[in-house]
Amino acid sequence: MARFSFVCAMMLLSSANALAPSKPTVGRRQLFGIVGSAVTAAAVMASSPEGAEALALKVGPASPFSGDYEDPNHPGCLRQVKVVGAPLKGDGTRPNTPIIEITGYDGSGKGSTCTEADRPSREQLWKVQGKLKSNTVASIDFSSKGGPANLVGTFDTDGIVFPDGNKWTKIDFGTPKRRPIDMRTLKSE
Repeated sequence: MARFSFVCAMMLLSSANALAPSKPTVGRRQLFGIVGSAVTAAAVMASSPEGAEALALKVGPASPFSGDYEDPNHPGCLRQVKVVGAPLKGDGTRPNTPIIEITGYDGSGKGSTCTEADRPSREQLWKVQGKLKSNTVASIDFSSKGGPANLVGTFDTDGIVFPDGNKWTKIDFGTPKRRPIDMRTLKSE
């Protein structure tokens, strides 16, 4: 609204000379031209989409979420996070909300610790998905693992923090020895 008022004031000030008649009266066409210009300028300023001012959500390696992590509740076990664009809808459009995909492994024994000798097979991997709310906040559905359907994960300076205080710490150079032997990378499906 402040922008609208400013634009209108500037339009009126700049056209003040146009309203000062050189003849005794202002012509109807001249008055409508000035009013029409002011209304058009105000409409253009007011119609700027709010989405254009918002930052685009990052996907792929540009997203701070993308990478391999260390989960203190499952030390040495696979935790890989990827952020991908949302799938196309039936009408050919793509939603603006990127998808966060987490692939993991919790170990084969009763303990929750993994070692290099305990590498998973593809069948032992679990996957969960969620949606990015911003470049640093995601809502993740852990219901397939017995957890909450909308768990909020917030990216901190070096990892993902969950509401229960658990923090997955990002590992800078990845964890290739935690992946299945027959896989170099975990692809999105």
